[in-house]
Amino acid sequence: MTTFTRPFALFFLLLMQLGFVASSVHAQSSNSAQHLDSQIDIRILVDVSGSMKKTDPLNLRVPALQVLTQLLPENAQAGVWEFADQANIVVPHGAIDGQWRAQALAAAQNIRSDGQYTDIGGALQSAAFDDKARDSQRNLHVILLTDGMVDVAKNEVVNIRARNELIQHITQQYVEAGALVHAIGLSHAADVKTLNDIARRTDGLFAVAENADQLLDIFLRALDNSVLTQQAPVSTDRQSFVVNEDAESITVVVEKNGDQGVALQSPDGEVISAGETSKQVDWQESSTHDVVTVQQPEQGTWVVTSNAAEVTRVNIEGKLRMDLRLPSNNIYLGQSTSLQIVLADANGAITSPELLSQFTLQLSLENEQQQVQWQHQQGLLSSLTRIDMPAPPALGLYRLRATLSFGDKAQEVERSLRVHPPIDYVISQQQVGNILHYKAAVTPLFKQLDLDASHVTLSGKRTDGTGLQKSISLDVDKWQGSWQETQALQGLSLMLDGVTLTGEPVIYQIEGVQVSVLTPKQVAQQQQAESAAVEDLPAATIIEVEETTQVEDDGAADNSLVVSQERATDDMQALMQELDEPDQPLQLEPSQAPPQPPQVTVEAEPAAEELDNRIALFGILLLMFLAILIWVRLKSRSQAGENPQN
Repeated sequence: MTTFTRPFALFFLLLMQLGFVASSVHAQSSNSAQHLDSQIDIRILVDVSGSMKKTDPLNLRVPALQVLTQLLPENAQAGVWEFADQANIVVPHGAIDGQWRAQALAAAQNIRSDGQYTDIGGALQSAAFDDKARDSQRNLHVILLTDGMVDVAKNEVVNIRARNELIQHITQQYVEAGALVHAIGLSHAADVKTLNDIARRTDGLFAVAENADQLLDIFLRALDNSVLTQQAPVSTDRQSFVVNEDAESITVVVEKNGDQGVALQSPDGEVISAGETSKQVDWQESSTHDVVTVQQPEQGTWVVTSNAAEVTRVNIEGKLRMDLRLPSNNIYLGQSTSLQIVLADANGAITSPELLSQFTLQLSLENEQQQVQWQHQQGLLSSLTRIDMPAPPALGLYRLRATLSFGDKAQEVERSLRVHPPIDYVISQQQVGNILHYKAAVTPLFKQLDLDASHVTLSGKRTDGTGLQKSISLDVDKWQGSWQETQALQGLSLMLDGVTLTGEPVIYQIEGVQVSVLTPKQVAQQQQAESAAVEDLPAATIIEVEETTQVEDDGAADNSLVVSQERATDDMQALMQELDEPDQPLQLEPSQAPPQPPQVTVEAEPAAEELDNRIALFGILLLMFLAILIWVRLKSRSQAGENPQN
């Protein structure tokens, strides 16, 4: 685009933006009146960049994806995309039925790992911004699987701008549309911080699979947070399960564990195996799991006939339905949660006191080590039950399970929630001559923190053994500070001595704080990326799916919170990474002198884009001046015509 035409393009773009703001306000006001239980729309994005050959050498994404697509409900719509340099449709978006599932099974086999880059932002745009998402009112969920960082070019400045665009604009569009992104990192080589931020801001699920074997469990947890899935409890040895009399169908997921001759035995002794597909039984196989759907299943105990195979889960469709509602899937250390349990049957909400008295509700919260952190049991008095769950004791991913018992029968619903740190931080170090310049910025994430009554302290040691203890002062809405040192700091720890708005203490400590050691080259790259012209960033298309109401509950904990000790991980490393050489370590042996990088002078010179921006701004101002001038002339002539001089 030439400098002559750019001002006119920006002028018309400005007019279009003003029109969009007006239409957005109208859309939001009308969407608020819509029913919240809109149609489920699930879009799955799978990374196929070349690095996946190392992260997933056996291509176990294929069976995990096959199982996931077979469990999607028929009253939903879904699509599958693969992405690397760009996003490509693997399974076209549409209504889920037998034909769609068959297509998904076949298409998953063609997933490869041959892409050069990892364009996460482009993938999120391609999957969510098509005409169907624009024209329909759906409850949109995106399940994103990747093993890498945002990587769109060999130029690091371009990559920094792409990451900024992803966090600042694309993710914000999901937030405004009420769409959830469930971000799954395959190994810690993924950009854990970025994925966590995307999921937290959109209220989606974030989890890291240490290896591809854990993928299916995380896929299913994302599914449980997207779709109201009723389950039958599985026995502790994972070899059997009980089907209730009102079950209209069951879908059983069996992990084969190397046994290719898996079969199911019904309560009357009939054995069902692969290859016996009929109107009543549908048996789908993959290399690691089988998915078996049985219509009108027999009541009683079902058994898997294999010593090696295990029943992973049993989804049931029946008259009785239970919903476990959370105000948010993402909470913060020190935050309690108000749960809602809704009970209904084919006729609607169950209100009969006689029928309700037959049910017993049990809730349990498990951490990632499957250790029970909280339990609660009570009877039911109405179709809607509210229960206050205390603040979980530590950070991490939790599984919340609601079990409804009636006689010797039971039915379950699961949800996953993540407990986040109450603050986020960035600490950087830059050396100029023999002086080390440190900057610290601590941002509150927990909205119920009383910032004026909360304090942040940074502690550590210098290389000569002397100590450092610095209080970071509050600056409007975050804690910020900068200082200089002649020696490198090591063993840094950060302490939040916090108080909620209701007066409850929140104590949070981070040992081994990560420090971003910035070189002059990285500083120059960051400045160049931040000064990039808006029109040079990837174009962002507006989502217009139905806005769902996110109920905020940042209530404080009922009890004082125990100090949480967390070892910092790679997800807090600096956004800027050196192109050709690794990061410089912060810690030095006492006998070593502080690092002395070569003196580099970075001279800033105006980029062509900045010059174009100035010309564009001048063009817009000139057009506005001309428009005002023409209006004044026309107004003067009109007045002269109305009042002719004699």
